[in-house]
Amino acid sequence: MPTRLSKATILVVDDEVSLRHLLVRQLRSEGYTVLEAGYGVEALEVARNSPEAIHLVLSDIRMPGMLGTELARRLVDEHPEVRVVLMSAHPVDELTSVSDRRGTITVLSKPFDGQKMLAVVKLVLGATPAVADPSTAGPAL
Repeated sequence: MPTRLSKATILVVDDEVSLRHLLVRQLRSEGYTVLEAGYGVEALEVARNSPEAIHLVLSDIRMPGMLGTELARRLVDEHPEVRVVLMSAHPVDELTSVSDRRGTITVLSKPFDGQKMLAVVKLVLGATPAVADPSTAGPAL
């Protein structure tokens, strides 16, 4: 993990272009290095080709081609140190299969505003595995 949270590299993955661009803009305005992808396979490619370590992935769950849960599993398998925040408009109880032994996956329920997203990002980047405030970020799965 970087010593200063604003030096972290974040990969934003969402097939909804306008939301992805909004998230990228907000994160960059906070000093983060931000990479982006529109879907799961592209995200895996971006992660594999990134010259920098990716500290956090902020991904939608429902995307064509590959669900965010599968993307999270693959990324964590390839990069065990990466943290994942999955965004979902669906009830969290549908996501019990997201569970991860390392505690690196957090669910952010939609809708949310920019301040809440930034708070969750800072919390997850600063947290040790399995430490997330459920009242702010949704359950750490």
